[in-house]
Amino acid sequence: MQAKVNTLCLAKRKPKWLTLRFIELTSTESVFYSPAHNLKGSSALIVIYKNGLTSKTMQYIASQSTYPATVFLNQNEITKRHCKIRWFNQTSEIKRCGHGTLAAANFLIDHLGYCPEAFTSMSNERFTIRVKKQRAQLLLKSIEPKKSELAEGELKSVFSVAIKAAYSTGENNGYTVVLFNKEFNKEFSKEFDKAVEKDDLKSIRIDFKALCALHKNAVIALSIKNKDKKNAIAHFRYFAPQFGVNEDSATGSAVSVIAPLLFRLYGLNKAKLIQQSNNGALLNYEFNNAKVVIY
Repeated sequence: MQAKVNTLCLAKRKPKWLTLRFIELTSTESVFYSPAHNLKGSSALIVIYKNGLTSKTMQYIASQSTYPATVFLNQNEITKRHCKIRWFNQTSEIKRCGHGTLAAANFLIDHLGYCPEAFTSMSNERFTIRVKKQRAQLLLKSIEPKKSELAEGELKSVFSVAIKAAYSTGENNGYTVVLFNKEFNKEFSKEFDKAVEKDDLKSIRIDFKALCALHKNAVIALSIKNKDKKNAIAHFRYFAPQFGVNEDSATGSAVSVIAPLLFRLYGLNKAKLIQQSNNGALLNYEFNNAKVVIY
């Protein structure tokens, strides 16, 4: 099936870059939202382009966007089984973007009636797509974090509360997950009820300048709320000022690190993840055989 030649206007006043002869189609797509829990999720700008669009122009288009991620797909590849994908925020190219990938897949399913089996990033990482009930699910290889006293020490001055433990995947372009001490959780469990919308992580204060200066990884603050295997719930926040985003609204790629850690610590192979950004997000996942399915 061939893509429809169409440009979906994003505003009453069309941006100048939409007139570029390389742009075939544009739209926006939201993911990880839950009206029932008042969680808005996140959106991405999807740009389908013809051959000839340079990286510099992609970055320019993303810099003019108000969305957390701008996703670029080549018109000549979206009908194939495998399709290259690139993501940019307002200041730089993104290395991994789960929410942008799911947004692109759902856009293609909804508007064009098909979707590639996998998207491939610039680093040749494969983002496999499964389609269930006309909605996309993202399959990623899990990334196993290791306990890191070095990361724990570097991040002591970053957070307003004491860190219980830190787990890192690497020193460069990686992830670090931080857990906080039990006293912190107990204190806030007295103040807040058990509703999904309220939690201790919202009250944490972060020194973003210190994070940029002291640590190279994106940082995930994680808190387990319900360890029951049938109704497991965990809350998290995601900080990456080193990569141009102080706090991300909805972070699908982070689940590739969170899922194996929750399995190791609590034996959970699936859970609901509530991302406690300002907008809030709901992410469901299943973890099996070193792979994570996110939806």
